[in-house]
Amino acid sequence: MRYFRNPNFISFCFLILIKPGCISGIPALGILDTLLNMIRIMLVLFTLIVLFKNAQLLPVNRLFGVTMLVVASILWEPTATLIGGGSIADFGALMNDLGIALVCYIGLRAGYDSFIEGVAKVSGAYVLINCLTVILFPAGMYATTKYSQNFFLSYRTAWFVIYLLALTTTLLWNANVGSRFTKRFAIAVAVAATLSMILQWTATGLFCFSIGGLALLYCTWKKRNPFKISTVMLTEAAAFWAIVIARLMDMFSFLLVNILHKDVTLTFRTRIWDNALAAIQQNLLTGVGRLDAAQMEAILGYGVSHPHNRYLYVTLCFGIIGLALFLLIVYYANKGTINPHRVREGRIMMAAFIALLSAAQVESLSATGGYAIPLYLIAAALHCREGRRKEMGETLRSTC
Repeated sequence: MRYFRNPNFISFCFLILIKPGCISGIPALGILDTLLNMIRIMLVLFTLIVLFKNAQLLPVNRLFGVTMLVVASILWEPTATLIGGGSIADFGALMNDLGIALVCYIGLRAGYDSFIEGVAKVSGAYVLINCLTVILFPAGMYATTKYSQNFFLSYRTAWFVIYLLALTTTLLWNANVGSRFTKRFAIAVAVAATLSMILQWTATGLFCFSIGGLALLYCTWKKRNPFKISTVMLTEAAAFWAIVIARLMDMFSFLLVNILHKDVTLTFRTRIWDNALAAIQQNLLTGVGRLDAAQMEAILGYGVSHPHNRYLYVTLCFGIIGLALFLLIVYYANKGTINPHRVREGRIMMAAFIALLSAAQVESLSATGGYAIPLYLIAAALHCREGRRKEMGETLRSTC
């Protein structure tokens, strides 16, 4: 496990596991895309070997439990697809999510600070590069069959989870180290993320990051502990009921259609949700499985390939079982009180999950949901471990 104590090795792992969208989107980079896919498979096999080799040294605690839930959720997706009569077409995405979960677990076990530093460097650099491409190519770097304006991290709706991971880990890195460089790096990442979302007007990202940021500022200003995850999840459940079930959005349809002149994906969103709910009722337990764009359009209508809601998307594709796994991961990872020495980091994670669960109200996160796995496991590590620094880095003593 000594490799996983090196932040540069963690950075290398996430360079492979979080692949910029331009590599797959630009045909000229096809050879590089294939090479990265091969390295990713070898990386997953290497992490499995390390895991089995050190199995007796890995304690059964909350971090282990959340990791097992994440793995169960990853494996349930192809299982639900097979039950629904489909086939496992995207084996690469399955391997990628599994690789992220394994690298996160082993990395956090080997050294919390080293892991945070490694992830922060890569994800933060991605945000800076993506912002640069937005400035240099305002009309987009390349076009695909689905979107005409794509940048380093693909289309703007795919930025959110990577941006959230970058902002969270850079803030955690600064909270751990507190050096001039980490502070400036965190500020640079925050400015770059905000600027790129403004230039491409990513309203969901700006709104959700603002909610999380305000919660973080409030708890920091009041010097209070983070909000309980049960409070956050109940608030999000109430918002889901108001927006999707009680049709709060219908009250503002005149604003969307007549004043803002929004396109079909927003104007008819409530009707899309109706179609998703109808399909969910027919396949409540296991869902319809992961479908391609044409199959999803046939279910949802109006030319859309996802229901613009994470909770509806997970339930539609993977049933109540898939939704229960998702919610259980979020709850169990954040349940309980944070260690007194880690309150600052606990506030940062609270803000991250507020932003993530808020974005889930209006985005499916179907292609980038796996990039949120590090957030679940970092939260689990913070809620079940107590930091103890030594001369040769940091070891983590289990407290649960």
